[in-house]
Amino acid sequence: MVPKTGNTLPKMPSELEFAEAIGAALRKELGSSRRATKSIMTWTGVTDRTARAWLHGLHSPGGLHLVALSANSRHVMELLLSLAGQRQCLVSLDLVAAEQELELALDHVRHARAGL
Repeated sequence: MVPKTGNTLPKMPSELEFAEAIGAALRKELGSSRRATKSIMTWTGVTDRTARAWLHGLHSPGGLHLVALSANSRHVMELLLSLAGQRQCLVSLDLVAAEQELELALDHVRHARAGL
């Protein structure tokens, strides 16, 4: 018998585990209130029932809805990068967030200076 060689693939979560992970990421960022459901509906254009199913980990979004969620939710983006084995990309997200905060602080300083 010839030994198995080659690359091993990372263990992928089941559909239910993925749905639960997405729900946990959304709840961590938004909570589990009616307002959270409305945010998900606004981001993705889905119905109330679908947004609640994602939020509670009963079903997972797919395709374009997943892209919309990751564009609006840092926690969902972190989860996807982690599942894809691309955790090093999180540093880039941190740098962008830091840059935005610095720009905001600079705007405040400029505004305060103009008022003097």
